[in-house]
Amino acid sequence: MKKQKVILILFLAAVTALAIVSELRLRRDSFSGAASDRLAMPQFRSEDVRSVEIFWRTQKTTLDFVPDGQYWAVKERDDAQAASAQVAELLEGLAKIAPLKELEISGEEDIRELNLETKEESASSSKNSEGILVVLRDGKGAELLRMMLGRGHTRLAADRIGNLAIQGYDGRYVRVWYPDATSRVFLISRVFEHCVPNPRQWLEPLFLSKPESPTYARFQRNGPDPETSGTVWFVTAAKDKFTLIYPQGELDMEAFTQKFSALATPFSVDLVANPPDDLKYNDVFQTVMADGFAYLIEFAKLDEASKEAGTDVYAGRMTVTFDPENVKRQIGEPDDAFEHRLKQLGSRAEYEKRTANGRVFLLKTGLNELLSEPPAKRIRVQTKPAGSAEKVETKSDSSEPKPATHEEK
Repeated sequence: MKKQKVILILFLAAVTALAIVSELRLRRDSFSGAASDRLAMPQFRSEDVRSVEIFWRTQKTTLDFVPDGQYWAVKERDDAQAASAQVAELLEGLAKIAPLKELEISGEEDIRELNLETKEESASSSKNSEGILVVLRDGKGAELLRMMLGRGHTRLAADRIGNLAIQGYDGRYVRVWYPDATSRVFLISRVFEHCVPNPRQWLEPLFLSKPESPTYARFQRNGPDPETSGTVWFVTAAKDKFTLIYPQGELDMEAFTQKFSALATPFSVDLVANPPDDLKYNDVFQTVMADGFAYLIEFAKLDEASKEAGTDVYAGRMTVTFDPENVKRQIGEPDDAFEHRLKQLGSRAEYEKRTANGRVFLLKTGLNELLSEPPAKRIRVQTKPAGSAEKVETKSDSSEPKPATHEEK
């Protein structure tokens, strides 16, 4: 009898324990589900986005996907090509946002302090506290996401400069709108520091993507004065040996390489949407690469902008051409690998042509001066004036060279 009571007690204890565990599990799942629902964000796929609008006060950038060419265009810059990698990074980041927590908002003051007011809301206050509004739409114009990027979440880094702690950001406060017109505020772990409403910062800039193997490079002036017109300098390459053809002298390889290093980084700063019809492209830089690409960069000085800036300001247009017949086969490269590389080069050519050809860009200051300087080594000339100590002068082979005439070219 006692044995049966013990068994019964153990059985009841087991049932009770199982019930407690089940209840705790249900509570945990219920809490987890509530938290998940509370932190829910609008879900979308980056490949479904066909339009991106970025606003801040009076500034706006509109990025539209062009299906025919499979690229993004900047509407405010005459539909010039956007930097595809930059757009892809933004969309991927927005699609993967995982909120750290939701903030309880008690009133307009909380919204204002986090820089999350809309334009309409801030109009009624004395403080401009609008954030950057990002709107994503699909191919039919339906909204996939409406989010405002507000104040950054400040942290104090471990790094210090003396007694000064280095301040940084490890997150950002955002406001998200839902189909029922309600909005909620979250703290996220991303900053999105490159999400700005300035159209120029979304343009694909001009640069030479593979400038390390030129076979020909030349700078020329085409002005009305024959004395200052013609070739300024001319370099060719044969069997990996570069030769300064004009002016006469020894090639300064460091100066020559410096020119292509400048062209390997973005050298345009904006698009000239409506260039004047009377622009005179007097300076021309030409180069041909071993991979079949050829580049022509023409320079036109902007007189009014130069006066305002106190330095020479140039507009420029770059023309990209590609000839598969000029692509050099690599040593030991099999036919299938060569054909695959030709296709890749062809795709790159289409991208570069779409970026540059037919458009006029505002160029970085100093590019014209850098490219126009002949890459000739300076020579040391020893002179000994009468009645004085020996004097050493440094001259350049290209010091004030007279450009080659059209007959000399």
